[in-house]
Amino acid sequence: MASTHDNTIPANPPPPIQQPPVLIRPNADKPMGSRDISSVYGDEKPSSSKDDCSLYEVEKLPSAHIRDSAYSGSPPSIESAETIDEKYLPVLPEKKYGRAIRHLRWTIASIYRLLFSIVFLGNAAALLALTIGNGSLIEIPLDNILTAVACNICAAIMMRQEMTINALFLVFGKIPLWVPLPLRCMAARIYHFGGIHSGCGFAATAWFVIFNALMIRHWDVNDLPKFRSHPEILGLTCTLDFLLVAIVILAYPRFRFYSHNTFEQVHRFAGWTAVGLFWVQLFLLSRYMRTQLRPIPDLLPYVMNTAAFWLLLAVTFFLILPWTRLRKVDVEPEILSDHAIRLHFTYTDLQFCSGPRISDNPMKEWHAFAGIPHHEEDGPGFSMVVSNAGDWTRKIIRNPPNKLWVRGIPTKGVLSIAEIFKKVVFVATGSGIGPILSFITCRTTPCRILWSTPSPRRTYKDRICEDVNKADPYARVIDTTAQGRPNLIKLAYELYMESRAEAIFVISNPRVTRKLLYGLNGRGIPVFAPIFDS
Repeated sequence: MASTHDNTIPANPPPPIQQPPVLIRPNADKPMGSRDISSVYGDEKPSSSKDDCSLYEVEKLPSAHIRDSAYSGSPPSIESAETIDEKYLPVLPEKKYGRAIRHLRWTIASIYRLLFSIVFLGNAAALLALTIGNGSLIEIPLDNILTAVACNICAAIMMRQEMTINALFLVFGKIPLWVPLPLRCMAARIYHFGGIHSGCGFAATAWFVIFNALMIRHWDVNDLPKFRSHPEILGLTCTLDFLLVAIVILAYPRFRFYSHNTFEQVHRFAGWTAVGLFWVQLFLLSRYMRTQLRPIPDLLPYVMNTAAFWLLLAVTFFLILPWTRLRKVDVEPEILSDHAIRLHFTYTDLQFCSGPRISDNPMKEWHAFAGIPHHEEDGPGFSMVVSNAGDWTRKIIRNPPNKLWVRGIPTKGVLSIAEIFKKVVFVATGSGIGPILSFITCRTTPCRILWSTPSPRRTYKDRICEDVNKADPYARVIDTTAQGRPNLIKLAYELYMESRAEAIFVISNPRVTRKLLYGLNGRGIPVFAPIFDS
């Protein structure tokens, strides 16, 4: 696939400039608009279409190699920081459509929410069909509702399985480059699959709330023979209802963001408890329901003849499977600074753009980071870049571990889909450069890199800066300590137009990610980024 790419990035980076840093403008003696830009584009000339005019009315600024203000020994071939002058940045085109439509399309009606809505509406349609088919809601057989609950729980668990995620990225990541760009952009949004997970989880809870209401009604009107002689069934139903509702409430994005540890622990332990209680309830309810038949069948064959049994069996299997791969592995920490650390692992080699979840306490919390495959000279294994972004990462940086727990199999991430584009622009802030290093270490897809971070060389050291420069000799690396926070939308747009890229990928914090997605998608530029739903 790499042979089909047309890499127009210049082969030789410009020489370093002397202090104080200044912007270099090639052909400065020529009038603006007539200067030679072949050094940037090679043989490929920029389009003269109306949409592109705003970019080429400003002077082209090839990335200048400037020493990091916090580092005095920068090798000439490595760019560590760049001075940005706003007046040389391109004028952004007007956003498309009205503000209300943009907000609806890129904020409210995201692909994630569309998938959630499709799942929920599909379940609502099934409920309507059962209601009409049975004459009323209260006449729906209880075993049909339990089957709907089990179906949704099984689908929700499956959509979070490492094997399912890897299979989705593998299939959609193999789309050939000759497929029209709009179709490839649609396929690239496969990472929104979490909408199916949350939609099924919410639907399962809604079904079970209905089931609980019907159970309470049957108890109240006493219309089921000898049902009141089995209070344990109703008590168990109410307990399960409480657990499912608690999981759904604590999974609400705003609460999950501000108290992620609470969300994770409730999701895990309440979920495990609920599955165990589902098994108990299935047998208790089956023991009661079989007494309504003549002759009364044996309990085990009766249970095994229900769809809920096999669905719960699948749920249990996929819940246990990742924990069968739980193990403690050796770690070689490389302290980069008081803000970042690089963890090296040798227990396995990683696939393209994947990474495992790691933990120092497997029953408490797990964290996923992109794995960066080692270079050949470094031997087998991979590394992870971890920066100070919370209590756990701060603890790892201050007290570097020699061993960590890993679970399941490494899972592919958003950037694994970038290979279906001919050229891409990567935008990263801080340790977001880690997933990009995972991509550029394994693949040769032409790319431009925009990296905004405080004191890049002092924080992340030479090796990471060299890898960035090797992938893109004209990388735009912004030292926010010296230069302040840049206009990432304008810079990303400039690289997108300058390199004739097909898409932009953003790896940053939620606030910056949302801003870039809205600012660029609203102008018709394909942008992809993680959606922070885990």
